Amino acid sequence: MNIDFEDDEVRPPDNVRTECLIQDTRSEYEQQIDEAIYQSIKDIENVEKINKEYEEIIIQTYFKETIERKNKFSSLLMDVNRLIRFDKNFKEIYEIIEPIIESYCNQYIENIELDEVTYDTIFKFLGTIRTNKSNIENLKTLIIKSK
Repeated sequence: MNIDFEDDEVRPPDNVRTECLIQDTRSEYEQQIDEAIYQSIKDIENVEKINKEYEEIIIQTYFKETIERKNKFSSLLMDVNRLIRFDKNFKEIYEIIEPIIESYCNQYIENIELDEVTYDTIFKFLGTIRTNKSNIENLKTLIIKSK
């Protein structure tokens, strides 16, 4: 496709215009108010940015801690969960410790104090299962015997 343009069809350039900027006719007081409003908006935006970054750090820290806590007790819960199908007593123990561990993992509690009978019963049964001893020690830091 070969199109020949003739010089007659090209339009001439526009005339040059000179423009004058409008002078600021606001009073000194109005200019100061506008500057103060502008500065306040910038300050608010900066504070919102800082708060958003801080909130993201808090949320990331929360999720990281939650994952670490769940990993800490996952093998113990799996070991006990395997036994609840065969032994009614282990099911009762599981029903006691599972919500406690879940609350700890979700960072609702740091530890819980149980009466002496319940505490001894839990750790008596957990002492009979094959699990890593550190799992039981971790649980002992979570569940405390009342005095």
